[in-house]
Amino acid sequence: MKDQLIQAVIDNKDSISYINLNENNQYLGWTYDFNIILPNNNKMCLDLRQEGDLFLLFVLASSWSKTGPWENAAFFTTYLKASRKFELDLWYDDGFVKKEIANKDVKAAEIVKICSGLISRKKVSFRSDLYASVSVIARNWNMIKEKLELSALKNDYLIFIRYIATLDGLGARQNRMRIKIPLILRELRCQQIYPDIPGELCCVPDERVKAASKALGIKLPSVNSIDGLFKASAVIYKHFKDLYDIPLFAYEDLKPAFV
Repeated sequence: MKDQLIQAVIDNKDSISYINLNENNQYLGWTYDFNIILPNNNKMCLDLRQEGDLFLLFVLASSWSKTGPWENAAFFTTYLKASRKFELDLWYDDGFVKKEIANKDVKAAEIVKICSGLISRKKVSFRSDLYASVSVIARNWNMIKEKLELSALKNDYLIFIRYIATLDGLGARQNRMRIKIPLILRELRCQQIYPDIPGELCCVPDERVKAASKALGIKLPSVNSIDGLFKASAVIYKHFKDLYDIPLFAYEDLKPAFV
């Protein structure tokens, strides 16, 4: 079943929006192409060599940590990039943040209307707590970068992991972020920003992935702690290597192709 799933991922790489494989069937990363076309006809993507786009990677991970479909996080990140609202100074301003929250429903509808490509399964909405999380990232940005650079220097990414996991306000309802930390590491690895990040740290065992793992008979450890999170990530990587968690994430969408 696992091999059939992997083959289905490869066979459907041009029809499932988030399966970003190149001609050699290597995974390029989620942020390589959101499959959203911006109003200027450019594709929505993040070039993690650019600081603004690197900042938006953390916004994406935090936004995806909230409840709701993944499309909310994708379009929220797209909205911030398209409107150039990734400048740190903006997010230090409480007045700016309050105004953004007041206009959140209008802005969510607008960004979906003016973009093309990805069609969300449900109505896109921007939660109020997204905005406070962006402010948390902005206010801690220098330390976030410092911890990443120190991790690379010492070849020990637990330095970064332990730090980012202690920041209040990045997860749902202003809790801490945990499950989407591997997403950050995976994207940095895929874009060769920090190519020495171990693949075992780069798989996201979210609810969708856990359900697919259970269906395939892949036993994952509990992810109620950082230790458990990365043990689960390592199990996923053992099975799917540099496709990471994408086959499991795609399982529900691909079931008709191989079940």
